[in-house]
Amino acid sequence: MTHSILYICGVLSAVVFVTVTILGGALRPGFSHISDTISELFSPGSPNKPLLDTLHILSAILGALFGLGVLLFVRGSGHSEMVGIIGAVLIIATGVVNIATATVFPQDAFASPATFPGEMHKVLAGVLALLSMSSTLMLGIWLNRVGIFPGFGNYSFITFAVVLLTGGFAVTKLGTPSWESQSVSPLWLACSGP
Repeated sequence: MTHSILYICGVLSAVVFVTVTILGGALRPGFSHISDTISELFSPGSPNKPLLDTLHILSAILGALFGLGVLLFVRGSGHSEMVGIIGAVLIIATGVVNIATATVFPQDAFASPATFPGEMHKVLAGVLALLSMSSTLMLGIWLNRVGIFPGFGNYSFITFAVVLLTGGFAVTKLGTPSWESQSVSPLWLACSGP
């Protein structure tokens, strides 16, 4: 597999993920992309779950393959620093954990009793956020140190900051039905724990 194919996998991963999000929301009556979490599309009993799970797994595999491409790039760049290698490995780990969050440990359906998979989903959602943010930060540091792709390191730092701010809010919404979250101040949710 050539490096360019692995890089294309990263683009395709994003396209498939956006497709899952839009398609899943369109196929689920009453789903709101603003007030509901993406995890709700994969909860037990969700409409079109097998189709969405398949596309979600495809997106995660493509993301992990992209991580492999980044790892090969870092190692072959002549600037194979540990921070870059760890950043690339974390992209691969993100893909692997992402598969588990929707398929092995789906979010519990609302108004259903808590289950072990549903509780693990919350834990893995937090792990996913940490993996994503850490890989972005580490690769940003690596890119700035080695001077490859000028400006992309700074872009990575901006992305890290945006994900840090928005990700905390998203994690607090896990397991909260959209009708309940609408009556609570978003500022309070952002400041409270899960």
